[in-house]
Amino acid sequence: MNVDTGADPATTVARPISVWRQRNFQAMWSAHTVSQFGTQVTFFVIPVLALTTLSATTSQLGIISSLETLPFLLVGLPAGALLDRWDRRRVMVTADIGRAVAIALLPIGYLTEHLSLPLLGAVGFTIGLFTVFFDIADQAFLPTVVSRQQTADGNSRLEFSRSTAELAGPSIGGLLLQTVAAPLILVTNAVSYLVSAVLLGFIRIPQAEAPKPPARTRMGTQIAEGLRFVFRHRMLRALAVATGISNFVGLSGALGAVLTAYALQDLELSPGELGLALTVGNCGALLGAVLSGRLIRLAGLGRVLIAAKSMSGIAVVILATATEARGIPTLIVTTGVMACGITVYNIGQVSLRQAITPTGMQARMNASIRFAIWGTLPVGALVGGYLASLIGIRPTLWLIAAVGLLSCLPLMATKDVRALRTFPAQLP
Repeated sequence: MNVDTGADPATTVARPISVWRQRNFQAMWSAHTVSQFGTQVTFFVIPVLALTTLSATTSQLGIISSLETLPFLLVGLPAGALLDRWDRRRVMVTADIGRAVAIALLPIGYLTEHLSLPLLGAVGFTIGLFTVFFDIADQAFLPTVVSRQQTADGNSRLEFSRSTAELAGPSIGGLLLQTVAAPLILVTNAVSYLVSAVLLGFIRIPQAEAPKPPARTRMGTQIAEGLRFVFRHRMLRALAVATGISNFVGLSGALGAVLTAYALQDLELSPGELGLALTVGNCGALLGAVLSGRLIRLAGLGRVLIAAKSMSGIAVVILATATEARGIPTLIVTTGVMACGITVYNIGQVSLRQAITPTGMQARMNASIRFAIWGTLPVGALVGGYLASLIGIRPTLWLIAAVGLLSCLPLMATKDVRALRTFPAQLP
């Protein structure tokens, strides 16, 4: 496809225009960046808010984390079928507006003295519901915004943006917590979602290049088609299983349910110190975004995916050895190793999925994958919070590390993944 940039078509064919110079990608990247900054501040503030303002236990933190990702289990599959029919850009704009309204309820609740753990959980669930549609549409939309030959480059830019937000978000959140009440900080995220919606409104895709909706078949049939496509495809199946296992124990699963309590209570860090440690450590994500392409060219895509997937388990082993005296440097190293591995893996696996999936199946593929890999998050969060209250946080961390290290086995056991040197030819 040729993206409408005003360049001569012959030049576009001979030398593809950089994604940075394509107006549609500029708008998408800008919206993605603004939204990610607000989201990262929120991800940092909400657990601190629950612990310090509402005195939540680790079990309650697990429930709140679980509610945020539960919609992927409940509506993830039908969302994929619907998004292969609907205008994906409009869905993303609607989702941004919905998330802005939902997050605004928390500072309103604080100011009116109605802030509570049930409200926190309800808002988290609502944001998760809109995020289901936004995230599935986002990944399915990119191959329409840029040429399919440039999806890996586009994913790298978006991942770099996400990494930058992860780098600055905790630091901003930690600093703001020193002077502003936690619920009021969430106004930042509400504004960021509205700005993202406006930016997405500038994207214009020529009608000839817009994905054609599938024939009006029953939704159940479309969902089944997406699931069959993913789980009958050896590479997609391996990616889904490996990522689902690591997400079960990851930052949005079991680890996310205990990390804030571990840092603030066991390691006796302040919110500002925790934010500083996460900020410095997330430099690893920037490193991963910069080096991912070179690593794939040097070692091959399959080997890079396997190595990157094992890094989260290694990081949690480091985290479990932390003491009060070296809490900050241990958190920095842990976050750096984990962020680097997650970034490299995500760039590789998302680009691989997009390369081997036809355009008309993109949303259903993403929904089926998300159902498998995000569906483990609410269960992981519940299990992490429960285990921490039952056996303690540090033993729970050792269990998380063990499962994280095993998550690369489905990739190692799949010859098609092991043998990959680069991305397969793009499907139409």
